[in-house]
Amino acid sequence: MNEAIDFITKYCNFSNPNHIWMMKGISRNKDNDESGVRFMRRMVLTKPSDIVDCHKEIHLLANDALTTYRLYASLNARDVIKATFAFQKKMIDIGMGLAQGHDDALAMSKKAGSIWKTELEQNCNRGTKRFLLDVDNDDGTKAMAILAYLNQYVKTEVLVFRKTISGYHIVFNACDTRQLLVYCKEIGAEVDLQRDSMVFVEQWKGGE
Repeated sequence: MNEAIDFITKYCNFSNPNHIWMMKGISRNKDNDESGVRFMRRMVLTKPSDIVDCHKEIHLLANDALTTYRLYASLNARDVIKATFAFQKKMIDIGMGLAQGHDDALAMSKKAGSIWKTELEQNCNRGTKRFLLDVDNDDGTKAMAILAYLNQYVKTEVLVFRKTISGYHIVFNACDTRQLLVYCKEIGAEVDLQRDSMVFVEQWKGGE
C-alpha cells in the first residue's frame, strides 16, 4: 500500500495550478468469477494530500472478500480550465432540458458529480502529453529491450517503467513513435500504444 502511494505521489505533478489528476479503483470481470461484485470509483486529486485520503477511501469501499480490485492513476494531468468550459455547456443544456420538463434532463441533474469526472477524463482536457506503452504477456525481457531502445534511439524522457499483472507499463513524454512500434513488432512484443489512459498502480483482494 505504501509503495502505491509513493508511486502516485512521485508520478502526479501539481506544480501547474490548472492541473489535477484522477485515481480510479475498479473490479474487472476477467479478474473475478461470478462471486465478485462490480465496482468503480473515481477520485479527483487536486493536491498531494488528496492522494493518501483518496487511496484510503477506495480501499475502504473496495472490501468484498471475494472480489479482486485494481487501482489506476490517470496517464495525463487533467486541465480544469478546459474541462470547466465544456462542463458549463453541459450544465446549460441540462438546465434547458429541465425547463422543458424532460425526464432525461432531470436524471442527468442528479449526477452532476459524475458528469464532471467524465468531462475531466475526455482526451481534449488532458493537461500533459504523456504516452503509455502497454507491454502484455511479458516477463520483462521484451519490456527491458523496449526501454533500452527508448533511451538510446527515441527523443523522449521515460517517466515510468512499471510491472503490471501480465506485463509492463512504460510511460514517456509524447514523441514520434513510428520507429518504436516497428521495433516492437520486430522483437515480437505485444504492445498497445495509448495517448490518454490510465497507469496501473496496484491490485488487491478485498478485505486484505
